[in-house]
Amino acid sequence: MIDPFLMTIIIAVVTGVVILIVLVWLVRTYLKLKYEYQVLADAVHNYDNDIVNLRAAKQTMDTRIAAMDEQMGVLSAKISDLYATQQTVDKRITAANEQMSVLNAKISGYQHNEPSVNPYSLAIQKVRNGASVSELMQNSGLSQDEATLLIRLHGSSSVLT
Repeated sequence: MIDPFLMTIIIAVVTGVVILIVLVWLVRTYLKLKYEYQVLADAVHNYDNDIVNLRAAKQTMDTRIAAMDEQMGVLSAKISDLYATQQTVDKRITAANEQMSVLNAKISGYQHNEPSVNPYSLAIQKVRNGASVSELMQNSGLSQDEATLLIRLHGSSSVLT
């Protein structure tokens, strides 16, 4: 049988080796956890920075959106003004077209009702209907030279007598 002292020493050595193995394992696990904690802490720090940057970007976007809303309000007012102006212009164009129609009707009526504004137009009509120089002189109050000229310009050559 083994001496109890030797047995105690063997147990103590085995226990020491087991404790040493457990201690090495614990140190290793501690270092591994410490490394993982540092990685997580760095990730959290980066996420915090990202959140700060996102908040700044949100503030910038809110400012830009507010400016764009203001610009859209101004543009909307301008569009409303332009629409009102267009309506006024459309009414004026319609009124001008109506006045043009009335004036065209008056002009057309003058052209049909009056032979012409030209004082010789009635005499020219008589020449075309075959009036002679003496008829023109008597009925239209023209001189012989005027009557002759009108017949030469607007009549046939056989009427000149």
